Amino acid sequence: MKILLIQPNPRACYAWPVCASIPLGLLYVAAALRKAGFGDAAVLDARMLRLGHGEISRRIKEFSPDLVGITGMSTEAGEIHALARLARAADARCRVVVGGPYATTSPEAAVADPDIDFAVTGEGESTICELAAALERGGGISGLAGLAYKKDGLPVVNPRREAIEDIDGLPLPAWDLLDMEKYFRLWVRHSQNPFPADQRIMPLFTSRGCPYGCVYCHNIFGKKARLRSVDSVLREIELLVGKYKAGEIEIIDDIFNIDLPRAKKICDELIRRGIKVKLSFPNGLRVDRMDAELVRKLRAAGTHLLAYAIESGSPAVQRTMGKNLDLEKAREIIKLTAAQGILIGGFFMLGFPDETKEQMLATVNFAGELPFHQANFFYVTPRPGTALYEMAAKKTAGLEKAERSNYFRFSVNLSAVSDEELKEMMRRAEAGTYGRPYQLLKALISVPDKLYLLKLLLRAFFLRGRA
Repeated sequence: MKILLIQPNPRACYAWPVCASIPLGLLYVAAALRKAGFGDAAVLDARMLRLGHGEISRRIKEFSPDLVGITGMSTEAGEIHALARLARAADARCRVVVGGPYATTSPEAAVADPDIDFAVTGEGESTICELAAALERGGGISGLAGLAYKKDGLPVVNPRREAIEDIDGLPLPAWDLLDMEKYFRLWVRHSQNPFPADQRIMPLFTSRGCPYGCVYCHNIFGKKARLRSVDSVLREIELLVGKYKAGEIEIIDDIFNIDLPRAKKICDELIRRGIKVKLSFPNGLRVDRMDAELVRKLRAAGTHLLAYAIESGSPAVQRTMGKNLDLEKAREIIKLTAAQGILIGGFFMLGFPDETKEQMLATVNFAGELPFHQANFFYVTPRPGTALYEMAAKKTAGLEKAERSNYFRFSVNLSAVSDEELKEMMRRAEAGTYGRPYQLLKALISVPDKLYLLKLLLRAFFLRGRA
């Protein structure tokens, strides 16, 4: 069976060039398929290659797959459906399956599309392998956990599959299916890190799942944290540094520091083995799961940047969103991190259900009073399949019309303030954080590879608005 896995090119959805990160999820799926005996699998990263629909269609026809798999975020739903139409038009006999956050939170909407046959919810490795085996032998799929499909023209969503317990048992991502050198030479950034230390940046998962109850979470990996062993993590880092000459590893776990002794041991082993590589955590660490010792060890192991996902500076809103951060400890750790010379990013959200002006001001002030080198503010936007969406649907009509392609764009107001007040608060937040030239200058001075950063800025300027 020939299987083509596609990472969409969502540039048509945005007015600014997007980050063309290495599609780690697809590489895990491809590795699982190969391990299960489906060796004729390929990955097409249309985002990195900047492919339009015509070229994607040509490549689908050229590969002639039996199964096309498409991944994507909820923000990319339109492009996912467009690619499904392309695949069907290119070869009417091939089946189409979608996965990732969009498929997980909106499986009914996905398979309602006549051009989409299946949707995989949650972790995809086991489900896609069982689906491929069933299609190859002509078997049934009605009992296949983690799968959505159509029956008599109507969507059917099977129960979600149990989480993969032994993630050490997963094969390493199929790195060989992509030309890594193309990512390192990109005219757009291929990292979530806003202040990269090296052009040769590669992503790494060391764990899956998060036990916390944030209401806006897509919950792809489930609520149980599953951790790779320290030795497994170090072996992959050694591969990335040794074979691919990675100069920076960005760890993109949901919550790397859920197990403090393990996180510290990973740092200790990097130092003991003499692995010279920069580390970054742009996806956001749980700040109240940090301690002073881990901050120091991260710095000693090569960490130059990390982000803390704060979301709100109001204790009441922390309870509403289900995050329940200890904000006083957060203040202490943020200051300690800055003192260690680590660049700090922050994630914040405005517009939670019934959030007041005073509570928003608490968030704006929290970000402005602390030494963040970069702070991202997002409008609260409920996504289907999340607890936040269910909360919002009880009090707000028309959620299905909410803008979902851009968290920076005003879409729906769930708060206790008017639309204009919410927009003004967002402008105030951005002015308060990005209007601090001293902090920005400190960040720029601290970036190890300033020439690469300049290239990224120039690339973003010349590619702005281009699909």
